[in-house]
Amino acid sequence: MQEHPKTPRNKPDPAGRDEDRIIELQAEIDALRRENEELRLADTRRRRDEEAMRQEKDGVGAILSALDTGQSLIDPDMAIVWVNQKTCDTFPGQELIGQRCYSCFEGRDEPCDMCASKHTFATGEVTRIEKYVPHRGRWMNIVAHPVRDADGRVTHVLESFTDITDMKKTEAELRAAVEREHRRATELDATLASIASGVIIYDTTGVIVRVNEAVRKATDGMSSSLYSIHFKEQQEAFDVLRPDGKPLSLEESPHYRALHGETVKGEEMMATLLDREPLWINASAAPIRDSSGAIVGAIAILTDITGCKRAEEALMRHAEELARLHADLKAANREANLYLDILTHDIGNTENVSRLYTDLLLEALDGEAAGYVKNLQRSINRSIEILGTVSTIRRIHRASPELTDIDLDETIRGAIKNFHGDAIHYDGVYHQVRADDLLPVVFNNLIGNAIKHSGPDVEVAIRVEEANGRVRISVEDTGPGVLDEEKEDIFHRYEQHKRGVGEGLGLYLVRILLESYGGEVWVEDRVPGSPGEGAVFRFTLEVT
Repeated sequence: MQEHPKTPRNKPDPAGRDEDRIIELQAEIDALRRENEELRLADTRRRRDEEAMRQEKDGVGAILSALDTGQSLIDPDMAIVWVNQKTCDTFPGQELIGQRCYSCFEGRDEPCDMCASKHTFATGEVTRIEKYVPHRGRWMNIVAHPVRDADGRVTHVLESFTDITDMKKTEAELRAAVEREHRRATELDATLASIASGVIIYDTTGVIVRVNEAVRKATDGMSSSLYSIHFKEQQEAFDVLRPDGKPLSLEESPHYRALHGETVKGEEMMATLLDREPLWINASAAPIRDSSGAIVGAIAILTDITGCKRAEEALMRHAEELARLHADLKAANREANLYLDILTHDIGNTENVSRLYTDLLLEALDGEAAGYVKNLQRSINRSIEILGTVSTIRRIHRASPELTDIDLDETIRGAIKNFHGDAIHYDGVYHQVRADDLLPVVFNNLIGNAIKHSGPDVEVAIRVEEANGRVRISVEDTGPGVLDEEKEDIFHRYEQHKRGVGEGLGLYLVRILLESYGGEVWVEDRVPGSPGEGAVFRFTLEVT
């Protein structure tokens, strides 16, 4: 390769080259200094940014840890990478970091069917759910927030949870209370609707809060609602008057007085409602109190007695005629009682004579003829028994009984002596009861019925119990019992079905006699639910 000829320009110049090199080195040094300064400044900024980031992270962590809600950071594998102090307190003694959230929090071996974090990973949206955690026996409110990287991808989910079990219980109790109040309101409306009289309920200020259908019908056509006017205005709208025709003042009105603690019963007044014909009203009112006794409203019951008032007026015009009719009825009653007394006396004498002759015939006859006479004797005895019962019933109806103190034990023992055998069991008690000398008739009929309908092998027990100023007497037997469908009618059978035949007179007599003493009588199964294993007749008397 041919070399170029050296020229003066190519001659070395050491001094010039050193100077150029120094200049170049100085420039490089300056560049390195500037680059170093930039790196130093950049490192300072980085450190500052890192410190700021660390402080921000610590601040966020402190805030999350201070929250009264559990916080956990979940990765896409559903592993826990961070939790706050609340979460640690909620799950004490567990190593949470690195564990699957469904395993730690819900005790499951696989992801939950309803998972807020899983939904947020899939959609990138904030997800809120409420769920019951059987493993914990608690209700939780869970909110999952997506955590994104610089490219906007969801890398983690911050899951917050709050224990809302108490809130759920409160909500359930509130719903139950609302349902109870709704039922009570429905029942109240149904009750009010069933009342024929008008019913008005007021609050403490005197404003109507509820009325029933009777009031709605009576006020049909009013220009304003009943619920919008104070009862002072109601007084003016209805033009309420006293029985003497003078206006009824606000202070005299039953509902006003009830709101001030007074109970008003059956006061009469007039109302000229909507320019209609005046109505006579029987008014009662009472305060409504809460559990502490404070008055929280009032209720007024208004009954239309216009028809009764008109009937009273009509009766007053017929008073003389009614008095004459009453006198005629008393005379007819005296005459009827006279005939009954004569018949009872004469029939009784005739029956006694008949019974005497049947006794003589039984001594003189035997065989089939004697059987006929015994049947005749039983018929006569039955007739005498019916006659005695009818006389007793007449005595009860003719005058109110003069009640006195009666020895119950003596009465029961005296009745037992009327029956033969040892089948009647009675332990004996001491009580004085309000009754009269007809009380033995009750025991004679009940014991006699048990023996008559149950046969010779029947066992009868008489028991006495005391409660709340009364005694309950039970007459039990081991007979065939009383069918359920007959238990109510058995004391009314004579009245309803067989009047005049004599059947059912005994229990009818027992009922009216005990009612005259202020007691009651009923029949039950001796063995509950088994009518065929005997009956027990129970009745009550007042203890003195």
